Amino acid sequence: MKDVTQLADIERQFLSALPDGRDNAVTLLKLSRTLHIGKHQASEIVARLRNAGYLVGSSKSRPNGVYFIITAQEFWETVNTIKKSIQSQQATLDALMIHEERFTRK
Repeated sequence: MKDVTQLADIERQFLSALPDGRDNAVTLLKLSRTLHIGKHQASEIVARLRNAGYLVGSSKSRPNGVYFIITAQEFWETVNTIKKSIQSQQATLDALMIHEERFTRK
């Protein structure tokens, strides 16, 4: 995990605004408005923080949004959500690659 002093200012602000636990999850839209950034940038910050080892959870059911993971259940829910996303993306890629021969790189 990165030392918090090595984070960009916006990443530190994001962490400060992130609630503890799934029951307090906040949407990326709300966080982005609070921090005066775009929703896409907020999503990128989540990815950077996770890649740096911060326990940023996410929930697609109510309350939906992002939060600091504080329980094992929250951890595994987030892991499983990410795994399902990877599997979905892989299925999409596999379906596209069926047509690879039509678009051979030169």
